[in-house]
Order: sequence, then structure tokens, then C-alpha cells
Amino acid sequence: MDQKKIQSLSQEQFDFLVETRRDIHRHPEPSTKEFRTQKLVIDELKRIGYTEIKTYFNTGVAAVVRGGKPGKTIGIRADMDALLMDEASGLEFSSETPGVAHACGHDGHTAMLLGTARVLWQVKDELCGNVKLIFQPAEENGPQGGGAQYMIREGVLTDDPAVDFMTGLHTNNRYPVGKLICRSGPTHAGSDPIYLDLYGVGGHASTPHLVKDPIVAAAHIITALQTVVSRNINPFDNAVVGISMVQAGTRHNIIPEHVHIRGTLRSFKEDVRRLAGERITTIVNDVAHAMGVRAELEIRWNYSPLMNDAQMYPMVKGWLTDLVGEEHYIEQEFPNTGGEDFSYFAQAVPSVYFWLGTQSDDGVTIGAHNPAFTFNEKAMPLGVAAFVRIVFGYLNGV
Repeated sequence: MDQKKIQSLSQEQFDFLVETRRDIHRHPEPSTKEFRTQKLVIDELKRIGYTEIKTYFNTGVAAVVRGGKPGKTIGIRADMDALLMDEASGLEFSSETPGVAHACGHDGHTAMLLGTARVLWQVKDELCGNVKLIFQPAEENGPQGGGAQYMIREGVLTDDPAVDFMTGLHTNNRYPVGKLICRSGPTHAGSDPIYLDLYGVGGHASTPHLVKDPIVAAAHIITALQTVVSRNINPFDNAVVGISMVQAGTRHNIIPEHVHIRGTLRSFKEDVRRLAGERITTIVNDVAHAMGVRAELEIRWNYSPLMNDAQMYPMVKGWLTDLVGEEHYIEQEFPNTGGEDFSYFAQAVPSVYFWLGTQSDDGVTIGAHNPAFTFNEKAMPLGVAAFVRIVFGYLNGV
């Protein structure tokens, strides 16, 4: 299929994309609770004509479109969950659910994959192979490991037809509408939460010699953790060790027994990830022992670095450049330090994940996970066109 037809069929979905995105945005659902969204997806797939529809991990959905000729199978993923936060965007279709908001673009991802489903159904007889459309729950559920791994465990990639290659996208408000952004190798960081609790002996603040102060121990540990990156990681590599939550105490003259600490480890290479984890463990345990307190540390090994396949990336780059022109394709210079559980798909099969420019018309950029977040809906037809172009490139070799 030529580029003009792809763009035309995708642009025809604009009204549907906007209506669907706004419906999902108005009714956000948090990780593992995407029941209404799941029903919306299944109802629309059936309305289009899909019959091969299966659920995974409770609220996940996968649907298959089989081409007119046999061939390989490409998977396309969209995440569906919202964030546990209040919305302050002022949109007329703002969240109607207190404490839950689509502040990361997943409403648009789901709408775009449904738009892709509509286009592919129209042209399915032209396909030399199959497409598996994967609507994934719980991408934001990092502390519990995200939803991708559970869909994979339940067979979403291996059930007939087994997936040979995966792709997906994310909105990006830092780039104008019309831009597609991608890179080879690491595109998102490994994201591993740090859970640490320190237990000492509390008492009166006027007699510190009679207690084992977990606050002082916490201060030493937090300071020492800053050396993990600066004194252990090769300066030509990258990592982040950050402490973002410290909770302790109830009164000015009471030394507490317990300090509650939470943080994150980010990395782009598996060996760096493991080295940092080893150093965090050693520092926590040794400093705690020296300070006379007990440490309970858990590094939850969750999202690994997301690696775009080095062999598939040049092909995807070529297909997307064909679609938008070289002036609108951007080679991403550095990976993103955010986590993305699409990494589980990328570990299982060759994959390429890319960004879709969604900046507002006035150039104002409000990043994801901000209460005022939204994205430019004019970008959505290009997201559909990019998926369709990759499908024809991969399955039909054109």
C-alpha cells in the first residue's frame, strides 16, 4: 500500500480517534481496574468485525486480524491504564473520577490502536501475514511489575498466531505534531523501586545515648548512596540512584524507632543495573550495622532497560521515513530515563518502540504525570499511519 493511501485511511479516523480518546479520558481507570476500558475496546473490535478476541491478565485484550496470504505475525501494543492523581487540565472532557486521571497519554494510545484496527480490517486481504493487537493493562503499576509480563506469561505472544516482532508508541509533548522519534538500542531506562525500612530503638530526644537512632542512620545511608553512581559506575555509562520518600517521627522530642524510605534505581545496561543493586545492598547493610540499627531492604527488579532491536531498527526507520519524510523523522540522541514495561515484550521478541510528537499548537510543553497534562489530538492519525506503515513494511516487505 502506498504512503498516500495509508495517510488517507488514517486521517479518515480522526473523528473516531478524538471521540474515543475523550470517552476514555473522561472515564479513567487505574492499573488492573480497566474494566470499562476493556469493554469499550472489545465492543469496538466486535463492531469492526473482529472475531478472534481473547482476554489476558484479567483486563487485557488481544485481537487478531489475519491477512489474505500467510506470513509472519506482528504485534502492536497500547497501554490502557490511568494514574492515581487528580486532573487539573481544565479540559471539557476532564476526568469524572476523583483521584484518577489520564495524565500520560494512554487514552490516546488505546484510541490509536483501535483506529489502527479499523484501518487494518479494511485492508486485511492485502496483508501477507497477521497482526495481533494487544491492549495492555497496568503499565503504570511499576511496584507490582507492570502488566506486560503477566500478559506474556498467559500466552499473548505465543498463542496462535505467535508474535515474531513487536512495536508500540508513546505520545511526546516535547516534539511538534508530524514528528516521529526513535533510536536504536536503549530507549527507556530500567526502573527498579527501592524499598528500605530502618528499625532502631526509640526514646527521648534529650537522651540520645540511650537509643539507636534510625534517622541518623538514614541520613548516613542516603548520603552514602550518592557514591553508587559517582564512584562505582563507569562515567561512560549512566545510572540514577534517587531517594524520593523519607518518613519518620511524630514529635520534636521523640526519637522514632522506624524510618520508612523509598527510592528508585534507573539504568540502561543490565550489568550496570546489577552492579548498582549490589552496591546499594552493601552500603545499606554495612552502614546500618555500623549505626546499630536493623535494615530491611528490597530492590524490586521490575522494568528492565527497553532495548530497540539493532537489526529491526534500520528497517523501521526506513518505513517511517518513507511515511513522513526525512525532515520529520528524528533520531533520538539519548534514551529516556523513564521506565516502560514494553521492555518485557522487547526481551521476548525483537521490538522497536518509538515516540509520536504531540506538542500543543502554541509550543507549550506540559510533561506527562502532570495534573495539567494533555496532548495534541491532531497527532493521532499519524500514530495510526505509523503503525499501518510498519505493518505493511514488516509483513509485505514494501
